[in-house]
Amino acid sequence: MPHLFITLLIILYGLVIGSFLNVCIYRIPLGKTVVKGRSYCPNCGNPIPWYRNIPLLSFLLLRGRCKDCHEPISIRYPIVEALNALLWFIAWLQYGPVPDAALVAALSSLLLVISFIDFEHQIIPDGLVLIILILGLTRGLLATFVYHEHWSLWILGFFAASLPLYLMGLFYHEGMGGGDIKLMAATGLFAGWKLILLSLFLASLFALFYAGILVLRGKKLRKIPIPFGPFLSLGILASLFLGDNLIAFYLSIVLGS
Repeated sequence: MPHLFITLLIILYGLVIGSFLNVCIYRIPLGKTVVKGRSYCPNCGNPIPWYRNIPLLSFLLLRGRCKDCHEPISIRYPIVEALNALLWFIAWLQYGPVPDAALVAALSSLLLVISFIDFEHQIIPDGLVLIILILGLTRGLLATFVYHEHWSLWILGFFAASLPLYLMGLFYHEGMGGGDIKLMAATGLFAGWKLILLSLFLASLFALFYAGILVLRGKKLRKIPIPFGPFLSLGILASLFLGDNLIAFYLSIVLGS
């Protein structure tokens, strides 16, 4: 019973924070504050009362339309809320009731915001990357002084993926954007060198798969901007939740054991 209560509480908090993430996704690219002002409909501008702003439930009760102007509410809102709740639940399930679970949950939320902003606007806000960097420093300190892991593992993670991406940008015109490099540096400090390299590999696979779908649909890739941030975020999350198992599986194949 206590575990069920904690699980429900984590999912509930994940939904509530997911609602706030939607505010961030909408306002940050516009240069608006996310800490002041009530939520409002982006179509008619009318304030949204709290009873119409309940995560998931309000969207269903309103049938996906604004109560005032009757314009459709973006499906992104319930998707972000549900995804954040799911990621928080997985973080707790994977890392247990320890500081790591809270840090991974926070990172997951930030990556969710970055993914949607980058996909729509092709930017990765420096402020969000800075918060991830602070999370990475916190996790690195915990790993060093609490879990007694050598600090060099986390410092190496800072450069393991970001430095190759930076060098690629110097020599190739179509290299990674500056936001992608900063994101990999900050998350590398958080995840360590093994998982961040795995993240980069998985992100490349996800991006290739997405590009393949576009080609099959008759799209010309040169005319479609493909932001890499969402794929990096997906690769990072996959590595944090499945990385050790994926590495062990790969080594078992290579070593034949």
